[in-house]
Amino acid sequence: MGKTKRTTRKKQLPKREYEKLRRTAYEYVVVQGLEQKEVAKLLGVTEATISSWANNPKEGKWKNLREARMQCQSTEADNIKKLIQILSKQRLDLEPQINDAMHSGEAKEEARLRQQASKISDEMSKQNKVLLTIDQKSYTLGVFIDVMDEIFNSLRVDNEELWEKTIEFQSTLIRKKTQELG
Repeated sequence: MGKTKRTTRKKQLPKREYEKLRRTAYEYVVVQGLEQKEVAKLLGVTEATISSWANNPKEGKWKNLREARMQCQSTEADNIKKLIQILSKQRLDLEPQINDAMHSGEAKEEARLRQQASKISDEMSKQNKVLLTIDQKSYTLGVFIDVMDEIFNSLRVDNEELWEKTIEFQSTLIRKKTQELG
């Protein structure tokens, strides 16, 4: 007698738990930048499940959202800071090599290392200038209020009760930004 193939169905999660799991996956993939395969293992779901969530056209594709997030001003500043740290370490690592070449009389090697150090220092300087530009507020109070209005008007349409709870917060935030941005 041949073996009968058994199919086992996984127990479905309640909708609330399923949505919580999906939101957690979104946070890991889009916000924290983890790979889908890694997130599937972390959450104990299949890669196919993560892939279907990530490619849902109704919500926007997670890959595109992650790329957009990586190009925002705050992320760009963090990336430049990391780059400056790497360059700084490279520059510091050259210093003992320069001293060794200098003490051993290897003039050509010392000159080569000094030139390399100078290039790294120049690049650090350029990145610092970019960082200063990014760190400055590059939006006006009007732009801030327009964006805020769009967000809170969408919230009002989606959930008026929740929107009503944010009215005091909206006012406080506008006053704070008015003082900050003038």
